[in-house]
Amino acid sequence: MRERPLVFLVPEAAMAIFCSVCLDIYIKPNLSLLLLSLSLAAAGALINYEKLFTLCCMLAAAFLALTGFSAYRSIFVDPVRMLAGSHAEITATVLQDAVVYDDNQRAELSVNDNTILQRSFRMYCYLPLTETPLYAGDRIKVNVGFYLPGNLEGFDRAAYQASEGCYITASYTKNEDDTPMSFAVLQTENGSPRWIPQRIARFCKQAIEDALPEREAGLLTGLMIGNKDAISSADAISLRIAGLSHLVAVSGLHVGFLVAFCYLLFGRRLGTYLSVPLLLLFVPIAGASPSVIRAAIMYLIAAGAFITKRESDTLNSLFAALALLLMQNPYAIAGLSLQLSFAATLGLVLLAGKMQTRMLRPFHDLPKPLYRLLSFIVGAVSCTICATIFTAPILLSSFGYISILSVLSNLLVVGVTAVCFIAGFLICISSAICPAVLPVLSAITQPPLYYILWVAERISNLPFGMVSWGDGFGLAALFLCFTVILSWLIIGNRIKWKFAMPIVCLCLVILSGLSTYQYQRSYRVTYLPCGTGQAILVSDTTQATLIDCAGDGGYRDAAQMVQEWMRYHNIDHIDTLILTAVDRGHARDLPTLLQTVSVNQILIPVGSKSTKYNSDLLELCEQVDAQEISQTKTLDTGAAPITVFPVADGKMGVQIASEVLILHSPTQKQLAAFLESSSIFASEVVLSQRNMEDDELLTQALDAMGAERIIVQAGFGEVVSEYHGLSVESPYVTGEIVRQFVKE
Repeated sequence: MRERPLVFLVPEAAMAIFCSVCLDIYIKPNLSLLLLSLSLAAAGALINYEKLFTLCCMLAAAFLALTGFSAYRSIFVDPVRMLAGSHAEITATVLQDAVVYDDNQRAELSVNDNTILQRSFRMYCYLPLTETPLYAGDRIKVNVGFYLPGNLEGFDRAAYQASEGCYITASYTKNEDDTPMSFAVLQTENGSPRWIPQRIARFCKQAIEDALPEREAGLLTGLMIGNKDAISSADAISLRIAGLSHLVAVSGLHVGFLVAFCYLLFGRRLGTYLSVPLLLLFVPIAGASPSVIRAAIMYLIAAGAFITKRESDTLNSLFAALALLLMQNPYAIAGLSLQLSFAATLGLVLLAGKMQTRMLRPFHDLPKPLYRLLSFIVGAVSCTICATIFTAPILLSSFGYISILSVLSNLLVVGVTAVCFIAGFLICISSAICPAVLPVLSAITQPPLYYILWVAERISNLPFGMVSWGDGFGLAALFLCFTVILSWLIIGNRIKWKFAMPIVCLCLVILSGLSTYQYQRSYRVTYLPCGTGQAILVSDTTQATLIDCAGDGGYRDAAQMVQEWMRYHNIDHIDTLILTAVDRGHARDLPTLLQTVSVNQILIPVGSKSTKYNSDLLELCEQVDAQEISQTKTLDTGAAPITVFPVADGKMGVQIASEVLILHSPTQKQLAAFLESSSIFASEVVLSQRNMEDDELLTQALDAMGAERIIVQAGFGEVVSEYHGLSVESPYVTGEIVRQFVKE
C-alpha cells in the first residue's frame, strides 16, 4: 500500500460514494466523522502491522468519502434543489450549444445573477426558440420555473443531470397564450478565449459536413468530437448492436489516436511536449465527458513521468483520475460514461496484457513481420474481450442486453478507425488553412468511413448477436465463458485444461441449445414506452404482430420505436397491425410506419367515426384496404392465438392466448357495458390511465376478468404501483416491459 496508496484507498472511497449516490445508503455526518476518527486512530496504532494498517486505512478512506459527500451535498446540492417549485428571473451564460427541438431548445446554463440563491450554479433549462440557436458563451435573461426531473421510462433524469453537475432543471415561464413571460438574449458571439473550444468544435462539425456525404460526415463527427446528432437512427442502432457505439463516444481510444499522431509527426520526445497542450484543448472540444477526462489525466501523468524520467504506474494513474473526478463532483459516480470508462480501462490494465502474452506464446518462432501482424490482431481481440468482461454487468443492468458481436466487429475496424480519426483531423486543419486539398482528403476519407458503416450494418444483421436479461441460458453461457477466461488468466497453470475444456465445451453446447429451444418454444409480448400513446408487439422468432402505433406527438415516435425493435430482433416486416381505435391516441404514427415498414394486413374496429382529428388516418386505412372487425375473430399468427373483438363502435379489444387482455381503447363506461354482456378472462390486463378514474367500475371489471396484474400502457403524471392488491406496471415509468410466455 505504501508504494501505490491510491490503488488501495480510492476504490473504497468510490464504493462508499456509489452507495450514497446510487443506492441511497447514507450514514449521518456525525457518525461518519466518528468512524473516520476511530479508523485513523486504529491505523496509527497498527502502523507496524502492514495488513491491519492497510485495512484501517481503507476503512478511513471510505468514511472520509462519506463525510466529504455529506458536506458537498449540504453546501452545493441541497440549496440548489430547494429551488424546486419556485420561479425567478435569472441572468445566465450558455455553457454548451443548445439542443433544438420542435417547440423549444435545451441549454446547459451557468446561472450568474438571481434573486433567490446568492451564488452561481449550473442547470439544464428549456428555453424558447430563437432565430439562431443559442451558442456557448451567449448571455440570456429569462423568467423560469425550477423543478426536479423525474424517473420516466426507466431513465433517472435527476441522477443523470447530477452526474453532469446540474442539480436542478428549469423551464421558461409561459403566459396564458404560451408566450414567454420574460426572455431576452443579452449577448451573442462572445469572443472570450473561454469559448474557443466550443467554437472549434462547431467549426470542425461544419467542415466535416461540407467535405463529406451525410452518413460519413455523421460518423466522422461522432468519431472526432463525440457529437452524435448527425448519425442516422439506423446507423446508430447498427453501431450499438455490433458493439461499436464506443467509437462515437470520445474516450481513451481517441486520446490514443491524437497522441500517436503527434508521435508519428514529431517523434516521442517532441511529440510528448506538443501533445500536452493539444490534449488540454481537445478535452473541452470533445465535451469534457468523464471518459475523455479520465484518459487525459492518465496520459498527463504518463507524460509527466516521461519528461521527468520517472516511472508511472498505470493502475495508480487510473485511480488518481477517478479520485480527481469524484472530488470535483461525487455525483459523477452515477454516470454511465464514468462507470463504463473506468470498468473498461480496469479490464485492459489488469488483464489485456497478460491475455495477449499468453495467446502469443506459441507463436514466438514466426517471422517478425507475421508475428507483428499477429500481435496486432491478438491485441485487438484481448482488449475487446477484457473490456467486455468488466463492462458486461454495467451494460446488462443499464440497458438489459449485451452484444457478443463486439469481438468480431472491433477486430474488423480497429486499424481503420485510427485512419479515419487522423483523416478527420487533417480535414479540419485543411478547412482552416488550405481548402484546396479538401477534395483529395474527402476522397481518401470516404472509403474507410463507409467500410465502418458497412461492417456495423452487416454484423448487426447476424442472428443471436445479443444476450438479454430474459435469456437465462444465454446469460449462463456468457458467464461460463467469462469465468473460463478469467480462470485461464489468473490460475491457468493450476487447471488441467485437457480435462476441463471438453466439459466446458459440452456445457456451452447444452446451454446454447437450451437457449435456442426456449426462444423457439416461447413468444414475447413487448410494451414499448410511448408516453401517452401505445404500441404493443407480440412476436416469436419469425413473426410479429403490432397492436396500435401511437407516440405522444413529441419526441416519442412509436413508428421509430417499432423500427428499432425490429432491427434488434432481426424481423423485417409486420404480419398484422391491429388498431384498437383509429385516432391519434392509438394510430398517430401510422403514416410514418407504413412509409418505412412492410405490413401484411391491418385490422381496425367497425364503426369508426370521422372527425377533424382522425379523418386523415381513416382515409389512409381505406387506401391500404384495412379490414374492419365487426365480430370476434381469432388470428393464427404463429406466435400465439390472438383474438380481436369489438367493444363499442370504433373500439376494439385484443386477447393474446389466455394470458393478456388489451382493453385500453374503450372508455370506462364502454368497458363496463361490454363486460355486462361478455365473459372474458386473463391474468394480465392492459388499460389506459383514464380507465382507472372510476374506482368502483374498475374494481368490478377486474374481478370479472380474474386479473392478477395491470399494465397501464398510456401513462401521464403519476402512475400508482398497486391497485387494490394488484401490481401495476407501466412502460411510461419503467421503460420497455417484456413478458415471455410458453407457446400453447
